[in-house]
Amino acid sequence: MYNAHEIASYVINWCHDHNILITNLKLQKLLYFIQGENCRIRHTRLISDDFYAWQLGPVIPNVYYEFAGYSSSALPKQQCSVSLSSEELSIVNQILLKYAPKSTWDLVDISHSQDPWKYNHQVFGDRSLIPYRSIENYYESGESL
Repeated sequence: MYNAHEIASYVINWCHDHNILITNLKLQKLLYFIQGENCRIRHTRLISDDFYAWQLGPVIPNVYYEFAGYSSSALPKQQCSVSLSSEELSIVNQILLKYAPKSTWDLVDISHSQDPWKYNHQVFGDRSLIPYRSIENYYESGESL
């Protein structure tokens, strides 16, 4: 399991390497989809940090605040020292290939259509915790496919 900053740095650098604009909002959605897909395939957490149901979708607050100064501008390339296993790398890259080229607003819409964000935001309100178990149950059920 990795902290969110490690995976975020990898995602940002991957986007730079593939000439894909990456903003803080887009980063948050990509991290969420990576966590869900890893859970579906490996039945475990990849990211140790929790997600919260913010207005524009799932967010890991400490990563959000780290990059908040960039507002909606592109995030700069990062120093990255995370060593993912080949299986983890495959899952992360698969999600990035699928979702990173999409617009930020398409990713927001996708995250809003998924039960972990939708339920927790509607029932518990803005900025409520999305329990890992709800992500796990949703993705393992195959509803995300």
